[in-house]
Amino acid sequence: MPDVLPFARLKRQSARFVAPHIRTYNRLETNPRTSNFDQSLSMACHDPMWFLCRQWQFGEFEGEDAGTPSQARVLGVHSQPKEIGMADGTTVPFDTDEALETYVEKELLQPTLFLRAQMGRQFCLLLTQARLKRYAKVFAELVPLDNSVAEDDQEGRALSLSLGQHLPDGFRLFELMTQNAFAELYTTNPDIDSDDHDALAEIEVHFFNWYVTLYSQPIDTESAWSPSHLEYQFSLHARNEGPGTRRLIADQYPGGRLDWPAFDQTTERRRRPRGELANDTAIPQRVVQTFIPTPLKFSGMPHPRLWQMEEGDVNFGKISASPTSLLNVLLAQFGLTYSNDWFVLPYELETNTLCDIKTIVVTDVFGQHLAVRPAIQDPESNWQQFAMFHQTERDNATAGESRFYLTPAIGQRLESEDIERVNFIRDEMSNLVWGIEQMVASDAGPGRLLKRELPSLDEFEPADEISNIRYVLGNTVPDNWIPFVPAHARGSEREIRLQRARMPDGRGPQGKILSEVQPVYFIEEEEVPRSGVIVSRRFQRTRWLGGKTLLWMGRRKQTGLGEGIANLVFDSIRDIER
Repeated sequence: MPDVLPFARLKRQSARFVAPHIRTYNRLETNPRTSNFDQSLSMACHDPMWFLCRQWQFGEFEGEDAGTPSQARVLGVHSQPKEIGMADGTTVPFDTDEALETYVEKELLQPTLFLRAQMGRQFCLLLTQARLKRYAKVFAELVPLDNSVAEDDQEGRALSLSLGQHLPDGFRLFELMTQNAFAELYTTNPDIDSDDHDALAEIEVHFFNWYVTLYSQPIDTESAWSPSHLEYQFSLHARNEGPGTRRLIADQYPGGRLDWPAFDQTTERRRRPRGELANDTAIPQRVVQTFIPTPLKFSGMPHPRLWQMEEGDVNFGKISASPTSLLNVLLAQFGLTYSNDWFVLPYELETNTLCDIKTIVVTDVFGQHLAVRPAIQDPESNWQQFAMFHQTERDNATAGESRFYLTPAIGQRLESEDIERVNFIRDEMSNLVWGIEQMVASDAGPGRLLKRELPSLDEFEPADEISNIRYVLGNTVPDNWIPFVPAHARGSEREIRLQRARMPDGRGPQGKILSEVQPVYFIEEEEVPRSGVIVSRRFQRTRWLGGKTLLWMGRRKQTGLGEGIANLVFDSIRDIER
């Protein structure tokens, strides 16, 4: 009978195979014989015919008519938009004297106490420069400064006390100048000498030019802001080469930076009379530009020669591409396969130009000419068209055309703190949308935070001493919470719009955003999503062409902070506090 090993001894012997131990290791290290790598990089081969054979197998010896491009001529049709169609239906002329954002966003300034005092101080400064300082007190009495401000505006009250009645109302003086009534102030006043009338007329011109140059404002009440959509809506009009007018539509511009992707293109088939054209430069022009093609280069680009080393700035091997990441696959294919077959043509455009590239004629080193047309005009490749820097067609109105608009947009800007800010939130418990005025304009210039003052309920006195509960018809919300109730759209039983309402004993909106539309204000229901919307007004300043300074008041629409709840309760029973 064979011997049976004890269990402990068997477990000890099998442990050698379960948990092996590495006691020694070997390390392979290179031992370079020289510090010169020229021989290694030269890729010396003992059989050069092997390389020739491989080239023959890959078809590299087949003759191809693929000469290097030596010249390229580009034919383009250029037109310049000369009109802007605003959201309110008005049309204003447009040129590059100001940035496109300024044309779209600028609005009339509210005559706050700070603005009135600033303009009055500038008027007194002009009087001092003309040696007519003695008339400053006269104009302060003729056009006194209105120092009345809101009770809860602490900064405005402090400014009002510091100003007193030493300055005239500069904004009122400007209004009199626009109404051609400023001359009556000094021609009918006996305290002003008739010899100084000419000097005051010059001061009127300088004061008027100073204000219209300092602040960019619309000529009239035209505005691109759509209150029902809480965003800017406008369109640019340009002449078409054929019948009709080219339109670039931007109906979802939230404010901020305005560039070419914000526009969609369409065509108006009606003919415009000659009198509606701004000038002859609005007529489209055919432009031919000649360039020398330059090979495309980028970091990490593979070299066409086998013995050249590439830079390690870009690692194409780390590009992760899932089955749906088509752009990553295209990028890797472009960088590794076709990178040596691309050339760059520096096509020059003036700002505010709508360009349509008709054809490109490429001349190679063999003297042959090849005409390249836009891929969008090929009827056999409609199913696989791919275009970059191309304005999207609206309702396929411009099928077969590829146009690009070089927007006269600003580069950098300076923005002030919010002068006014409204937070639109959804309250599903109350089935309402609240417009919370967090900040409104102060008479001192900047914005001021509104205090969340909750109106106090009427004092309740119980009928007897044994009652412990009472009935409350409904509570209320802070004064800066403006309700928007759902209402049926006109002519529809399903579509909903949000109508501005008012809480009982509420003071209503204090800012311009919620009070500029009277008497009924509607907001489209889809414009306030579950995430909410924040709309703000602020001053913006930038440098434009030729060093010109632009200063205007604009708006910005941003994503909100989510849903909210106002704790609005009706028909409730509460305990009586004694």
